[in-house]
Amino acid sequence: MSFKHIPGLLKLAGPMILSTSAITVMQIIDAIVLSRHSSEAVAAIGPAGFAVILFQGFLFGTAGYAGTFVAHNHGRGNTHGVRTSVWLGIHTALFSGIMALVAAWPISHLFLLAGHAHQVARNERAYFWICMAGSFFPVLSGALAGWLSGIGRPVIVTAVTFVSFALNAALAWGLVLGEWGLPRMGIAGAALATVAAQMVSAVLYTFLFARSGGFADPSARRFQWVRFRGFLLLAVPMGVRISGELAAWTLFLVVVGRLGTVELAASSISFRINGMAFFPALGLGQAAGILVGHARGEGRDNEIPAIGWQSLLVCEIWMLAMAILFATAAVPLVSVFAGTGAEGAAIVAAGSLTMKFVAFYCMFDAANVMMGCVLASAGDTRWIARTFFACSSAFLALLWLIDRIGPSLVAEWSLATIFVFATAVIWSLRFRAGAWRKINVISESQTLHTSLRS
Repeated sequence: MSFKHIPGLLKLAGPMILSTSAITVMQIIDAIVLSRHSSEAVAAIGPAGFAVILFQGFLFGTAGYAGTFVAHNHGRGNTHGVRTSVWLGIHTALFSGIMALVAAWPISHLFLLAGHAHQVARNERAYFWICMAGSFFPVLSGALAGWLSGIGRPVIVTAVTFVSFALNAALAWGLVLGEWGLPRMGIAGAALATVAAQMVSAVLYTFLFARSGGFADPSARRFQWVRFRGFLLLAVPMGVRISGELAAWTLFLVVVGRLGTVELAASSISFRINGMAFFPALGLGQAAGILVGHARGEGRDNEIPAIGWQSLLVCEIWMLAMAILFATAAVPLVSVFAGTGAEGAAIVAAGSLTMKFVAFYCMFDAANVMMGCVLASAGDTRWIARTFFACSSAFLALLWLIDRIGPSLVAEWSLATIFVFATAVIWSLRFRAGAWRKINVISESQTLHTSLRS
């Protein structure tokens, strides 16, 4: 059996893994800093952070899908098509940034209705509305990072991400704890540090795009509603799928939070630690998606099954290693974030239990990440969105029943593990069936463009 695509995958994935891992480190540092502030802040950052990514995930996924267009056009050698694709993402970021700014404050008040402890709910509201108000910056960064990744230059993405990470870490320490003469702002300081770091990242990406001549092509940057709408018909389902997944996990944390602050803090910490496995896997998935986009653009569809399955093999090896770590070192890992005292000990006890579930479902999550990225890059976004909506609806309905009939940490995390397993099987079967072969991202977008104009 030939594994010829693995070296190319690892070469491309290396910088992307470093980039996505930097995001994990950024979140871990925020959680560690907040643990020095209060347990309520640690509990709040879980559901609030998920809620931010829930809304931003839809916008980020839609704008970031421009990277798939870039990869296909790059595979065809179409430079003008690459720039046009990037501007579709930039226009999406502009519109979405305005909408998020308007909606941030009223939506943030919904946290007061979740049934969490009063101070936890106030912290959730503060973190959410500050991060949401600055949504334009990460969405713009997503579109421009997709451009660099799509043309095979992820090393630059890594460099920009690490600059953003360093700034976030420094500002979070100062603004959360009041160090270096800065005001002590608690979780609001963590949110401001995140937005500031995202703004710097967006500025750097914009500068790089301008230097490449991205602003010097009038026909590429001109906004055309019909062309934009044709792009959205393919890109929005990707955003819906991302936001749908995040909605499911945000509501999961909200329901867990009804058990108590300790259970919520333990679950939030477990998700943070899970990022050590998830984000490098996501980097592998993004790299596989680029290989798929280039192959489809060059007309090499026969190589895509090998790219997908070999990429999944690499991802499974990584996830298995992390699962062993999570299962055998749950207590010391959770202790880093849990604080001290009786409450900290209770969080460690609950967290060591939830980490066993995380360790188990990691082995299935590899297929979720990898097959999801490969199918999306092949253009199968609408089927993904419809199917995930059905799966997540069933998951949330069962979660609601558990909350009403017999809520417990074990029951709710068991259901979450079954949900991960089920979606992994579904994505793998879809990829194996090969329905994506009937979809051509660029041609379908052009067909939609033509039909809408006529």
